Amino acid sequence: MTLNRPRILVLDEEIPLPANTGKRIRTMNLLLRLAPSFEIDLLVHASGAAEGDIATLRAQGVNVHIATSQVPRKGGVRFYAGVLASLCSSLPYSVYSHRHRAFASLLKSLLDEHDYDLVHCEWTPYAIYRTGGQIPWSVSGHNIESEVWARLAESRPRSPMRVFLELQARRMARFEKRVFSSIPCATAVSERDARRISSWGCHQVEVVPNGVDLESNPLLDPGLSETGCLVFVGSMDWRANQDGIRWYLDQVHPLLRTLPDYNLTIVGRNPPDWIKEAPRSSRQIVVTGEVSDVHPYIARSSVVIVPLRVGGGSRLKILEAFACGRPVVSTTIGAEGLDLEAGRHALLADTPADFAEAVRTLLIDQELSRRIVLAARELVEERYDWEPIADRQRRAWSEFIATAHQIHGE
Repeated sequence: MTLNRPRILVLDEEIPLPANTGKRIRTMNLLLRLAPSFEIDLLVHASGAAEGDIATLRAQGVNVHIATSQVPRKGGVRFYAGVLASLCSSLPYSVYSHRHRAFASLLKSLLDEHDYDLVHCEWTPYAIYRTGGQIPWSVSGHNIESEVWARLAESRPRSPMRVFLELQARRMARFEKRVFSSIPCATAVSERDARRISSWGCHQVEVVPNGVDLESNPLLDPGLSETGCLVFVGSMDWRANQDGIRWYLDQVHPLLRTLPDYNLTIVGRNPPDWIKEAPRSSRQIVVTGEVSDVHPYIARSSVVIVPLRVGGGSRLKILEAFACGRPVVSTTIGAEGLDLEAGRHALLADTPADFAEAVRTLLIDQELSRRIVLAARELVEERYDWEPIADRQRRAWSEFIATAHQIHGE
């Protein structure tokens, strides 16, 4: 055990900068707030690790270690070759593709060199690197990953792709059960996910929800909203976001396009070609691709939409809209994992007709929109500020370490 601050080794796929995805936003906000209390080493692959971002993390107390391995990007020959190769493995692709010798080698060197109090996997697939010994390991369950794959499969018609997704769901379920039955401690983003992880045999499961930085997401002037302007924000290389936008464009957009001033802006990195081409079929659709700051787009919106049919965990995009003072229409799955009340903090709808009606209602009923905005902002101030959430993670790590010392009689 270290004599000063406990030393934590965090394993993840990439550094959390730039903070332009939900996962990166969560990891960055937690690590930077935890660095004063723990000596944190972060081990990641070289993929996309810019020197300036590495320096920023190190300057704020996070010791970054870069393996020479690369995680293949989605698309291209290497990606599809990896998918085919993974079919011969018992591992799901998202685990198989993140297992690299260079990463394992650097991990071993760090474990040999330092006296760690805890090894923390910042994503479930990184539990594949677990080694023996007395150092406790914990896992951050951002989602129930097998559930995400199963929902993706259910959203597809019967096809070879659906068969592949079903296979991934089964393999991931086996992997998650194996991990959480052998890992002594874990964190989850919701009570629902915590119960599932506990059912697999993990004895210490603490809820550390997603949050929002209230200083970086101030309440925006309602006068900046443009009549009829809808905005969707999300990484467009994530399958769940792609599925949600496809459903919205195919099923909901036609029901709203006759509204005066109606338009939709899709904001997010790496949109596939079919999303990029959507404005060709309708001048009411704008696709931005990656942007340096999403706030100007949220500021312009009259309604933020979250039309997700697939996913898990909880959605940071909803919390950011709440913080900024913009009303949200979401599916039930899109709002899953958040302690919100339908009709009070957001409108929830799961059919195309109901979703379109919810959007239409908020565009027309300004008083209802105002009440929802105020209640939603109050909710994030009370429950989803990153500061108290980081305190939960701080207590969880401390308790995990203390339990391990009790078990080993230290």
